[in-house]
Amino acid sequence: YREGVEVLRAPLAADVPPLSQKEYPLPFTVPETEGEYSVIVSFALAQDTLWAKKGYEVAFGQGVFGRFAPPALPAKAPEAVRGTLNWGAYGAGFNVIFSKHFRGLVSYRWAGRELLKSIPLPNFWRAPTENDAGNAMACRYGQWKLASMYVSPHEGSEFSAVLPRYEVQPDAVCVTYTYTLATNPCAECTLRWRALGDGTLEGTLHYDPVPGLSEMPEFGVMFQMDADFDRLQWYGLGEAETYADRKKGAKLGIFETTAQASMAKYLVPQECGNRADTRWARVTDENGRGLALWAPKPFNVSLLPYTPHELENAKHPFELPEVHYSVVRLSLAQMGVGGDDTWGARTHPEFLLPADQPLEFTFFLKGL
Repeated sequence: YREGVEVLRAPLAADVPPLSQKEYPLPFTVPETEGEYSVIVSFALAQDTLWAKKGYEVAFGQGVFGRFAPPALPAKAPEAVRGTLNWGAYGAGFNVIFSKHFRGLVSYRWAGRELLKSIPLPNFWRAPTENDAGNAMACRYGQWKLASMYVSPHEGSEFSAVLPRYEVQPDAVCVTYTYTLATNPCAECTLRWRALGDGTLEGTLHYDPVPGLSEMPEFGVMFQMDADFDRLQWYGLGEAETYADRKKGAKLGIFETTAQASMAKYLVPQECGNRADTRWARVTDENGRGLALWAPKPFNVSLLPYTPHELENAKHPFELPEVHYSVVRLSLAQMGVGGDDTWGARTHPEFLLPADQPLEFTFFLKGL
């Protein structure tokens, strides 16, 4: 496959007796041209059995070669607008509004349609799973839930107002917001937006470590779109949901789903629908209009009808609220979901997200 698109398929007959091994050469050569290539070796049944038909895949392995290159960015800046309460930027077919007093990016219109239903804000929380409930994860990391729900544009314990920083750069209009987080000890993060000349928005979330804070469940950005934008296509691991410690059974490819289909059918609503190692994603309506999302490095993306807080407030699926919007989450990383057992085993340390080191996540949005 070249960046998720199949370019060649060839049979490979194998016959290896039990308790032995044998090597087979690949029936083709991986190209050395630019791009990211993946080779999948799939082991399928050669004959019908009582439990599956001929051709059923019983195992696979995948190797990834080359590098995915994100889209090139324009060198021209948009037109800048300075207002009393807002700053703005506009160009052919788009306009954005940054609020001085309401914490962030309040509007992004593409081809005459508003694509945002809420301000994109930092998010550090995911809904606890049954594994998390067994090891008291919510008690241990609960302050990151508060930090996500109550990010403040004010500063420190006195909560003095801090206006965002506004710059007109040669290639962009840049606005940087500083947020105080409801943690103990108190922490801060910044979210910088750069509006480029073709309507691309570059976001960079930055966090400087504060000694004494626990690991983060997630480090990223969350926002809402109209419920019409309920289709997700992504180039990454799939097709089922994947997490830092749940990736071995996934393939790198291009997959599609919907916000509702991403809701796992658990008896108790909990974290679900994450897509790890994503290169790009598209959140669209039935007509293909919406947002293109990508990042310089693989990231996590999630599209659900509910926020993490709504998920964990419901003890049964019927208690979830009516669907009014689609919730988009983009993250640099998310802690693993664990599961050695459900009565105390924690997520393995290598799948945690430490808060004692600087974290930075750059991502891009563009209208479709």
